[in-house]
Amino acid sequence: MAGTDHVKVVRERELAGANNGIMPALRNASGDVPGSCLTPLKAACMTSTRISTMQRTFCCCLVVCLLATTAGCATNGASHDDPLENYNRAMTRFNIQFDEWVLAPTARGYRRVVPGPVRGGIGNFFRNLREPYVMVNDLLQGKPGAAGRDVGRFIINTTLGIAGFADVATDLGIERNDEDFGQTLAVWRVPPGPHLVLPLFGPSNIRDGVGVATGLTYGSPIRPEDSDAHLGLSTLRVINTRARFLGTEKMLALQPDPYLFLRESYRQRREIQIRDGVVPDDADTEDMLLDELLQDD
Repeated sequence: MAGTDHVKVVRERELAGANNGIMPALRNASGDVPGSCLTPLKAACMTSTRISTMQRTFCCCLVVCLLATTAGCATNGASHDDPLENYNRAMTRFNIQFDEWVLAPTARGYRRVVPGPVRGGIGNFFRNLREPYVMVNDLLQGKPGAAGRDVGRFIINTTLGIAGFADVATDLGIERNDEDFGQTLAVWRVPPGPHLVLPLFGPSNIRDGVGVATGLTYGSPIRPEDSDAHLGLSTLRVINTRARFLGTEKMLALQPDPYLFLRESYRQRREIQIRDGVVPDDADTEDMLLDELLQDD
């Protein structure tokens, strides 16, 4: 059992690092993003008449991506299981360039200025803000026990952990759980649909794109209507997360085909998350060894 647990932890960290290292979700999200036909996506995004500009932009990007499906299927070079491959490769190049020119340099400067313990506390704070969203998805997936633990984590870390900056619950043996609406849809047997690379959000699929939109709306108690606070917190979360994975871009540069590496890493990571950490039989054990390169601060 210990060996199996180690493999699960190793695989989760390696694949999370591979995905987050290039373009962290405003999710995971982490989600976790955020983390995508059009009618369900629109319904997921338009949760109020005062939806923020960021959410409108995100939904419009997904609409454009999905409208490209027909053209992508008819384009030479797109494989049967990846009909949007040509678009996805172009968007992957854009995301990598954005990371290289904007996000990674900002994260390096942030890391030089902000001490490691402070960055860790900020990460704990954002994970704590996400706990109610995780709890709701636990219930939607029929996991009342996990929901109860998440409630306990939220109460303990919000009080004893000073608004979540200290992860007291983990120290007490209450392990962190991570669920999102994309995983909930998977539990409900909604098919993933084609692979889809989202602008700035990175690898996803149609089902998880809906999950990203839902996470953007409900993943934090800071409402989108509070535009300044929402934008500021989202920016801080992205930069803080990216700072944790500085250096992983070097590993990506060693891949003969970065797009395929990111695509397959994302697919395997999501499969493991949906299975609650159970590694599929066809998982690539060799990739798990990369965990040593992706340790958190």
